[in-house]
Amino acid sequence: MRRLTALMVVLALLAPAAPALAQSDPFGPLPQSAPSPAPTPEPAADGLGGDVGRATLYSIAGALALVFLAIGVMIARDARRSLPSEGRDAPITEGAAPRERGEQRRRAKTRARTKARAQKAARRKNR
Repeated sequence: MRRLTALMVVLALLAPAAPALAQSDPFGPLPQSAPSPAPTPEPAADGLGGDVGRATLYSIAGALALVFLAIGVMIARDARRSLPSEGRDAPITEGAAPRERGEQRRRAKTRARTKARAQKAARRKNR
């Protein structure tokens, strides 16, 4: 066991010196590698590297605008379909007069309060 440990210690101490022993002069200059020839650029044969014209850019922008418009219409349709039946017939409050908007808010608040009272009474009943 001692012999094996001593051998391992000696090998560990000599391992860093192994590359230095392979050279004749460890502090001498390194040999220069042969320079690689510069590659010659070839002209692009396909049209992928060329400039993109204005007509192409305008057509891409138009297609994107149509896609965004279609997505907006689909979202609005889905939102109208998912409304409860009482909300579908309600007028849109954006174009309504301020008085009408206030009345709609008061009615909505009253409904919410009535609903909250009913839920609170149900919770009390189940205690």
